[in-house]
Amino acid sequence: MVNNSTEIGYYDIDLNAIMSSLDTVEEIFYIKNLKNRKLFISDEIDQYLVNDIVMHIMQYNADDKGLNIEDRKPIILYIVTRGGELEAGLELIDVILNSKTPIYTVNLGYQYSMGFLIGLAGHKRYAISNARYLMHDGSSCIWDSGAKVQDRLEFNKCIDHRVRDYVVSRSNITYEEYDRKFRVEWYMFADEAKKNGFVDYIIGVDCDISEVI
Repeated sequence: MVNNSTEIGYYDIDLNAIMSSLDTVEEIFYIKNLKNRKLFISDEIDQYLVNDIVMHIMQYNADDKGLNIEDRKPIILYIVTRGGELEAGLELIDVILNSKTPIYTVNLGYQYSMGFLIGLAGHKRYAISNARYLMHDGSSCIWDSGAKVQDRLEFNKCIDHRVRDYVVSRSNITYEEYDRKFRVEWYMFADEAKKNGFVDYIIGVDCDISEVI
Protein backbone atom coordinates (compact mmCIF):
# COMPACT_ATOMS: atom_id res chain seq x y z
CA MET A 1 0.00 0.00 0.00
CA VAL A 2 1.33 3.45 -0.91
CA ASN A 3 2.12 5.63 2.07
CA ASN A 4 0.24 8.91 1.61
CA SER A 5 2.11 10.81 4.28
CA THR A 6 3.16 14.39 3.44
CA GLU A 7 6.63 14.40 1.86
CA ILE A 8 9.25 17.00 2.59
CA GLY A 9 12.04 18.51 0.55
CA TYR A 10 12.22 19.60 -3.07
CA TYR A 11 8.59 18.66 -3.83
CA ASP A 12 7.07 20.14 -0.69
CA ILE A 13 5.21 22.70 -2.81
CA ASP A 14 2.31 24.83 -1.57
CA LEU A 15 -0.01 24.32 -4.55
CA ASN A 16 -2.40 27.05 -3.42
CA ALA A 17 0.42 29.58 -3.37
CA ILE A 18 1.38 28.95 -7.00
CA MET A 19 -2.09 28.20 -8.43
CA SER A 20 -2.44 31.66 -9.98
CA SER A 21 0.78 31.19 -11.95
CA LEU A 22 -0.39 27.94 -13.57
CA ASP A 23 -2.04 28.40 -16.95
CA THR A 24 -3.82 25.08 -17.55
CA VAL A 25 -5.46 22.20 -15.75
CA GLU A 26 -2.68 19.98 -17.13
CA GLU A 27 -0.06 22.09 -15.34
CA ILE A 28 -1.97 21.80 -12.07
CA PHE A 29 -2.19 18.02 -12.43
CA TYR A 30 1.52 17.85 -13.33
CA ILE A 31 2.54 19.64 -10.12
CA LYS A 32 0.13 17.59 -7.99
CA ASN A 33 1.44 14.36 -9.52
CA LEU A 34 5.03 15.36 -8.78
CA LYS A 35 4.09 16.05 -5.17
CA ASN A 36 2.52 12.60 -4.97
CA ARG A 37 5.47 10.90 -6.70
CA LYS A 38 3.52 9.94 -9.80
CA LEU A 39 5.47 9.87 -13.07
CA PHE A 40 4.18 9.00 -16.54
CA ILE A 41 5.55 7.50 -19.75
CA SER A 42 2.81 7.92 -22.33
CA ASP A 43 4.80 8.62 -25.48
CA GLU A 44 7.72 7.26 -27.47
CA ILE A 45 10.73 6.67 -25.26
CA ASP A 46 13.58 9.01 -26.13
CA GLN A 47 16.39 10.78 -24.31
CA TYR A 48 14.32 13.89 -23.64
CA LEU A 49 11.56 11.91 -21.90
CA VAL A 50 14.04 9.76 -19.97
CA ASN A 51 16.00 12.80 -18.77
CA ASP A 52 12.83 14.15 -17.14
CA ILE A 53 11.93 10.85 -15.45
CA VAL A 54 15.50 10.24 -14.26
CA MET A 55 15.78 13.77 -12.85
CA HIS A 56 12.73 13.21 -10.65
CA ILE A 57 13.76 9.73 -9.53
CA MET A 58 17.16 11.06 -8.47
CA GLN A 59 15.58 13.99 -6.61
CA TYR A 60 13.09 11.77 -4.76
CA ASN A 61 16.03 9.63 -3.64
CA ALA A 62 17.87 12.75 -2.52
CA ASP A 63 14.84 13.87 -0.51
CA ASP A 64 14.67 10.41 1.08
CA LYS A 65 18.35 10.22 1.98
CA GLY A 66 18.74 8.86 5.49
CA LEU A 67 15.29 7.23 5.57
CA ASN A 68 14.92 3.47 5.85
CA ILE A 69 13.57 1.91 2.67
CA GLU A 70 10.35 0.85 4.38
CA ASP A 71 9.75 4.47 5.44
CA ARG A 72 10.08 5.90 1.92
CA LYS A 73 6.98 6.77 -0.08
CA PRO A 74 7.12 4.75 -3.33
CA ILE A 75 7.38 6.35 -6.75
CA ILE A 76 4.57 5.27 -9.11
CA LEU A 77 5.66 5.07 -12.76
CA TYR A 78 2.72 4.62 -15.13
CA ILE A 79 3.87 3.25 -18.49
CA VAL A 80 1.77 3.17 -21.67
CA THR A 81 4.04 3.20 -24.71
CA ARG A 82 4.89 1.38 -27.91
CA GLY A 83 8.60 1.63 -27.13
CA GLY A 84 11.46 3.75 -28.35
CA GLU A 85 15.22 4.26 -28.08
CA LEU A 86 17.32 1.45 -26.65
CA GLU A 87 20.05 3.66 -25.21
CA ALA A 88 17.64 5.94 -23.36
CA GLY A 89 15.60 3.00 -22.12
CA LEU A 90 18.63 1.19 -20.71
CA GLU A 91 19.59 4.33 -18.80
CA LEU A 92 16.17 4.49 -17.18
CA ILE A 93 16.24 0.78 -16.35
CA ASP A 94 19.56 1.16 -14.52
CA VAL A 95 18.26 4.15 -12.55
CA ILE A 96 15.08 2.29 -11.54
CA LEU A 97 16.99 -0.80 -10.47
CA ASN A 98 19.41 1.27 -8.38
CA SER A 99 16.77 3.51 -6.79
CA LYS A 100 16.66 2.97 -3.03
CA THR A 101 13.21 4.54 -2.98
CA PRO A 102 10.86 1.82 -4.28
CA ILE A 103 9.51 2.34 -7.79
CA TYR A 104 6.27 0.64 -8.81
CA THR A 105 5.64 0.28 -12.55
CA VAL A 106 2.01 0.19 -13.73
CA ASN A 107 0.73 -0.96 -17.13
CA LEU A 108 -2.57 0.81 -17.75
CA GLY A 109 -2.82 -0.18 -21.41
CA TYR A 110 0.22 -1.53 -23.19
CA GLN A 111 3.95 -1.84 -22.68
CA TYR A 112 5.58 -2.76 -25.96
CA SER A 113 9.23 -3.24 -26.88
CA MET A 114 11.37 -0.90 -24.73
CA GLY A 115 8.28 -0.14 -22.65
CA PHE A 116 8.14 -3.85 -21.80
CA LEU A 117 11.77 -3.80 -20.65
CA ILE A 118 11.29 -0.68 -18.51
CA GLY A 119 8.18 -2.14 -16.90
CA LEU A 120 10.18 -5.20 -15.84
CA ALA A 121 12.50 -3.02 -13.74
CA GLY A 122 9.84 -2.02 -11.20
CA HIS A 123 10.36 -3.12 -7.61
CA LYS A 124 6.68 -4.03 -7.78
CA ARG A 125 4.93 -4.42 -11.14
CA TYR A 126 1.22 -3.90 -11.71
CA ALA A 127 -1.16 -4.20 -14.66
CA ILE A 128 -4.86 -3.86 -15.39
CA SER A 129 -6.44 -7.12 -16.53
CA ASN A 130 -6.53 -6.20 -20.25
CA ALA A 131 -3.05 -4.70 -20.33
CA ARG A 132 -0.91 -5.92 -23.23
CA TYR A 133 2.78 -6.64 -23.47
CA LEU A 134 5.19 -7.14 -26.36
CA MET A 135 8.64 -8.66 -26.13
CA HIS A 136 10.72 -8.81 -29.31
CA ASP A 137 14.22 -8.25 -30.65
CA GLY A 138 13.61 -4.61 -31.59
CA SER A 139 14.94 -2.95 -34.71
CA SER A 140 18.10 -1.15 -35.78
CA CYS A 141 19.62 0.52 -38.79
CA ILE A 142 23.37 0.70 -39.43
CA TRP A 143 24.92 2.82 -42.16
CA ASP A 144 28.70 3.19 -42.32
CA SER A 145 31.80 1.65 -43.82
CA GLY A 146 31.92 -2.13 -44.01
CA ALA A 147 34.38 -2.47 -41.13
CA LYS A 148 32.45 -0.11 -38.85
CA VAL A 149 29.18 -1.89 -39.62
CA GLN A 150 30.77 -5.15 -38.47
CA ASP A 151 31.98 -3.46 -35.28
CA ARG A 152 28.49 -2.20 -34.59
CA LEU A 153 26.98 -5.62 -35.24
CA GLU A 154 29.39 -7.18 -32.75
CA PHE A 155 28.48 -4.58 -30.15
CA ASN A 156 24.78 -5.17 -30.82
CA LYS A 157 25.35 -8.83 -29.98
CA CYS A 158 26.76 -7.75 -26.60
CA ILE A 159 23.65 -5.61 -26.00
CA ASP A 160 21.39 -8.54 -26.96
CA HIS A 161 23.15 -10.77 -24.42
CA ARG A 162 22.74 -8.17 -21.67
CA VAL A 163 19.05 -7.73 -22.45
CA ARG A 164 18.63 -11.52 -22.45
CA ASP A 165 20.25 -11.80 -19.00
CA TYR A 166 18.10 -8.94 -17.71
CA VAL A 167 14.78 -10.38 -18.93
CA VAL A 168 15.54 -13.84 -17.56
CA SER A 169 16.65 -12.41 -14.19
CA ARG A 170 13.42 -10.40 -13.87
CA SER A 171 11.00 -13.18 -14.86
CA ASN A 172 10.18 -16.88 -14.63
CA ILE A 173 11.27 -17.78 -18.16
CA THR A 174 14.44 -19.71 -18.93
CA TYR A 175 17.19 -18.82 -21.38
CA GLU A 176 15.84 -21.50 -23.70
CA GLU A 177 12.36 -19.98 -23.64
CA TYR A 178 13.79 -16.53 -24.26
CA ASP A 179 15.77 -17.79 -27.26
CA ARG A 180 12.66 -19.42 -28.75
CA LYS A 181 10.77 -16.13 -28.53
CA PHE A 182 13.64 -13.81 -29.49
CA ARG A 183 12.85 -13.49 -33.20
CA VAL A 184 9.06 -13.37 -32.94
CA GLU A 185 6.55 -10.74 -31.86
CA TRP A 186 5.54 -12.15 -28.47
CA TYR A 187 2.30 -10.41 -27.51
CA MET A 188 0.51 -11.31 -24.29
CA PHE A 189 -2.20 -10.11 -21.96
CA ALA A 190 -1.61 -9.46 -18.26
CA ASP A 191 -2.53 -12.99 -17.14
CA GLU A 192 0.07 -14.58 -19.42
CA ALA A 193 2.58 -11.90 -18.42
CA LYS A 194 1.99 -12.75 -14.76
CA LYS A 195 2.40 -16.48 -15.46
CA ASN A 196 5.78 -15.71 -17.03
CA GLY A 197 6.82 -13.45 -14.15
CA PHE A 198 6.73 -10.19 -16.12
CA VAL A 199 4.15 -8.65 -13.77
CA ASP A 200 3.46 -9.23 -10.07
CA TYR A 201 -0.09 -7.99 -9.50
CA ILE A 202 -3.17 -7.72 -11.69
CA ILE A 203 -5.33 -4.84 -10.48
CA GLY A 204 -8.81 -6.04 -9.59
CA VAL A 205 -7.60 -9.62 -9.17
CA ASP A 206 -4.57 -9.56 -6.87
CA CYS A 207 -4.97 -6.07 -5.42
CA ASP A 208 -7.17 -3.01 -5.35
CA ILE A 209 -6.51 0.01 -7.56
CA SER A 210 -5.88 2.06 -4.41
CA GLU A 211 -2.40 0.47 -4.25
CA VAL A 212 -1.28 2.44 -7.30
CA ILE A 213 -3.06 5.80 -6.95
